[in-house]
Amino acid sequence: MKQIGTVFLFTLRDAAKKKSFLISSIIMLLVILVLCALPKIISNFSADNEPSSPEESGISSPAEDSQRIYTCYFADEAALLENACQTLSLYFPDTRFEEISAAEIDQYSTLIKDDETLSLISVTPDENNLPVLTITCKDFMSGINTQTAVEALSDLYIANTLAKQGISSDTIAFAQSSLPFSVTYMGTMNVSGYAIGILLTMLIFFAIYFYGYGVSMSVATEKTSRVMETLVVSAKPSRILIGKCLAMGVLGLAQFTGVLLFGVLCYKLFIPAGFTLMGMELSLSAFTLKSALLIALYFILGYSLYAVMNAVCGASVSKIEDLNSAMMPVMMISLISFYLAYFSAITTSGEGILQKAAMYIPFCSPFIMPFKLLNGNVATVDLIISIALLILFILLIAAVSIRIYTASVLHYGKRMKLKDLYKTKV
Repeated sequence: MKQIGTVFLFTLRDAAKKKSFLISSIIMLLVILVLCALPKIISNFSADNEPSSPEESGISSPAEDSQRIYTCYFADEAALLENACQTLSLYFPDTRFEEISAAEIDQYSTLIKDDETLSLISVTPDENNLPVLTITCKDFMSGINTQTAVEALSDLYIANTLAKQGISSDTIAFAQSSLPFSVTYMGTMNVSGYAIGILLTMLIFFAIYFYGYGVSMSVATEKTSRVMETLVVSAKPSRILIGKCLAMGVLGLAQFTGVLLFGVLCYKLFIPAGFTLMGMELSLSAFTLKSALLIALYFILGYSLYAVMNAVCGASVSKIEDLNSAMMPVMMISLISFYLAYFSAITTSGEGILQKAAMYIPFCSPFIMPFKLLNGNVATVDLIISIALLILFILLIAAVSIRIYTASVLHYGKRMKLKDLYKTKV
């Protein structure tokens, strides 16, 4: 334990003094501060700068700025849609509709090419004498809303057709009316749990990746500078590995906890009570003592899993320049696991097969379980299986990693063979 403690303190002090740790901490705190303060800043800015009249706002009236009036030309070759312009005016009250002949379509299409306020709807019959709509705009970001226009003219065509069959206008209006509806959510997921869960998924990934990389960098630096030869004299390689992983883990956990506490403080200071996002109240109700402890546990276990693998990568290189290539397998595993967890969280339901797989796969579970815990839909049996598999994998990989680390930490030159690793005393 004394050897582990010595390596632990040495690595902890060295890592805490690095500029990368200080800069990353400051950046994360600033991001959280800006995100929490942004709603209040926007609301205050809007209140202070709200114009009291059109003159103060600088917006001209239609009479003063006639060129900004939106115009849509309408051409119906076979008179298939009666009263189309009147109907469209109900859907687009800010747009002026003007009927033109079929012969004028090309002429007006040329005008639309250079004017975003203009658009054109032409109606032509198909082989069954059904109307075919062609909508012309300057680009996809300007002109009339095509979906709304198509829906309006489709309803008009159906109404005209039914009216010709002798059906009363009241019956047609009743048949075309939309059904009233309401949405009720019976689960515990809320916008806060969803948003914070996604944010934590990304934050945990970057923390695990950053501090795992720190372990490998520390090992590789000490090995290439021959400092490792001095450390091995006073401590066994296995103890060095454990001490370094513990030091970077404690530092990462401290930073992670500090960022979360700072986020809670900023929320309390800047987010007003009852603040809504997408019509739903933004709160920290998803956070409970149980969920917070389990999230911290998954962070520790996830870091431990990747840290021991990264340490082996650092010990396997003879030159610091080769570290990135040596870390490539671990990097690919972490990226694939993160994307699997992230996309399964945002695109599938709580009982989706993809989510179940991500919850059980040890490389994925540290990234998806915080999201699941904050949304209150993790069964106890799933939680036990996930943690058990993660611990089991950590023990197995740690045992293999310690043997590889012990054999390679003082080895320079060609890669060692498997039989040499097997013969190594831990």
